[in-house]
Amino acid sequence: MSDPTPSRRLRGDAVLADALVRELLEARLVAVLATFDRERAIHAVPMWYEAGEDAIVLATSSRSRKVRNLERDPRATLVLHDSRPGFEVCGVSIAGTVEIVPVASAPPLVELVHSRYVTAEGAADPAAAEFLESDDVALRLRPASAMTWDERDSDASAALRRRRGALHLVPTEPRA
Repeated sequence: MSDPTPSRRLRGDAVLADALVRELLEARLVAVLATFDRERAIHAVPMWYEAGEDAIVLATSSRSRKVRNLERDPRATLVLHDSRPGFEVCGVSIAGTVEIVPVASAPPLVELVHSRYVTAEGAADPAAAEFLESDDVALRLRPASAMTWDERDSDASAALRRRRGALHLVPTEPRA
C-alpha cells in the first residue's frame, strides 16, 4: 500500500523557482486569495492572476473587502490547484504579504492580469469593459512560504486511471 505523496514546504525564493509552482502559475487557472477580515475570520475569494519573477499580481477594485482587509493586515494566502477526477490533483498554498499598488500606478499591472483571461475582442464589449474597469488597483503578493501537493504520479492515481475508477467532476453550467 502506498501513502499519499508528502506535501513539500518551500521558503523564500524557492517558492517561485519551484517547478510545480511554476507549472501552476503558468496555467490559466483561477486562484483563491484568503485575507483576514475585521473579526479575524478568513475571507476567501476567487481571483485572476499573473506571475512575475518575484511576485504574483492580482487585479481588483479599491472598494473591495479584500483591499480593506489588506490595508489592516497585509498577510494573505493564495491557493492554486489543478484538480481532476480521482487523485489527479496538484496544487500550492502560497503565504506572503501583499502590497496594494495604488490607482495611479496600477493600470499596466491590471491590464497584464486581464489580458491573460480575456481577449481584446471580449474586453471591447461594453458590458465586459465596464466590468473590467472596476479593477482599479493591483495586488502584488510576495511569497514567504508555500506548501505543495501532487498526487498525479501516485500509485493510487495510476490505479484509478487503469480501472477508470474515478468519477468525473461536474462543473456548473455557464449561463447562456
